[in-house]
Amino acid sequence: MRSRARERPDAVAIVRPRGASVSWRDFDRIIDGVAGRCLDGGIRPGDLVLLAIQRPFRLLVLELALARLGAAAVSSALPGGLASACLVEVAGDASMHPNTHEVKADWFEPPSAAPAPVPSHRDGDAIAIVCPSSGTTGIPKAIPITHAHLAARVAAADAGVPLPATPRQVCLPGASSGYGFVSILRVLWAGGTHVIATTAEEIVAMIPRHGVQRLVMMPFWVERIVEALPPQGRLAPLEQVEVGGAILPGPLLRIARERLCAHVVSVYGATEAGCIAMGAFDDLDFQNGEVGRALPGVEIAAFDEQGHPLPAGADGVLRVRGRMCSGHYLGNAEASAGAFADGWLVTPDLGRVADDGTVTLAGRLGDLISIGGYRIRPSVVEEALLSLDAVEDAAAFGASGASGAMQLCAAIVTRAPIEQSTLHAALQARIPGIVPSFVMRVDEVPRNAGGKILRNELVSLALASGLRER
Repeated sequence: MRSRARERPDAVAIVRPRGASVSWRDFDRIIDGVAGRCLDGGIRPGDLVLLAIQRPFRLLVLELALARLGAAAVSSALPGGLASACLVEVAGDASMHPNTHEVKADWFEPPSAAPAPVPSHRDGDAIAIVCPSSGTTGIPKAIPITHAHLAARVAAADAGVPLPATPRQVCLPGASSGYGFVSILRVLWAGGTHVIATTAEEIVAMIPRHGVQRLVMMPFWVERIVEALPPQGRLAPLEQVEVGGAILPGPLLRIARERLCAHVVSVYGATEAGCIAMGAFDDLDFQNGEVGRALPGVEIAAFDEQGHPLPAGADGVLRVRGRMCSGHYLGNAEASAGAFADGWLVTPDLGRVADDGTVTLAGRLGDLISIGGYRIRPSVVEEALLSLDAVEDAAAFGASGASGAMQLCAAIVTRAPIEQSTLHAALQARIPGIVPSFVMRVDEVPRNAGGKILRNELVSLALASGLRER
């Protein structure tokens, strides 16, 4: 960051949510000022600092300031009280930790004079940020990501899908998520501009206003953004749309190409490892599960349930390793032992890897729904639901009724009324034999910060909504 401030002091580093631009010179000074205030508050290199911060610019600055001085930002509660301090923007949040400091608005404004520079931390093995796991397979775990991990993740992603020249980007995954933080770092390390937008209306307004060429998002954002566009409008001057966090269903890909940008990129990754595989949808057989090609420096392979490696092209449990991969969870030895084996990250994903490194997903171990001896991928049901004009968003999941037998269920967000009989008939025509037996309407499909569906929450909603045995 500091080198960019010297090279391009007057160029725009950040566009804040209300449109105010922050130059590279001022951005670097703000980071230094905040790092100095943290040191004055007793925060030291090696400390893990819990952040109860909602405003995206403040969150990003605090994460970068703590990393600069050698501490690490933590975006969710750590087990066993591992955090040394807590920074809050609302005084009432002080109860979160006995060593709490309240940040002030003026911390994040350009100082009238350059503050004393805080020397940049040089230990690559030091933790730079702690991110939560997705939480889709249980209670989120705390994943330590070092400075060296971040450098390897940025380098791999840059080699996989290069950024536009002097990139200007809107990144919808928040800086508290591993995917969002690395996506933002890619642009900042390239000397580009990070444009902060948090609603569909802001995105539609700020992309043309600030010449944004690149949009990073999760699948459920596609229709939200399109609905905020003028009729028949497109998001010029976008050159690249990157979609991660979940598989992009075919109907949403078509809409994205028509209304957002013709060049749409698929990303497969994990918070523990960063981006694992990437590729343009034009080069992938996405309808059969291809999600990208393994990035440089990433080793990925399929293993059987006993932990034995499988030949290329065979289906199994995917494992990943490389310099970008974390090796444990903080304060959770049991979860670490189950997720990391012999230098590999054992993912919850089923799939295969071709000789050329193409990764094909076949579902997640915890998401596959066993009905009558068959394993059903939720994505098959979700794509069928999303192909219906009345359905805006959808999620499929398995839940047990009163007797314990598993049922295929779905939650839908509708943009227009649809009768249950009409819905059933439409699905029967598209996915005969695997139509959900229980469909509930929700205002919003629950997702984590990375866009992954929280299916455990849907099970609870289904039971509360009257799910009964057939």
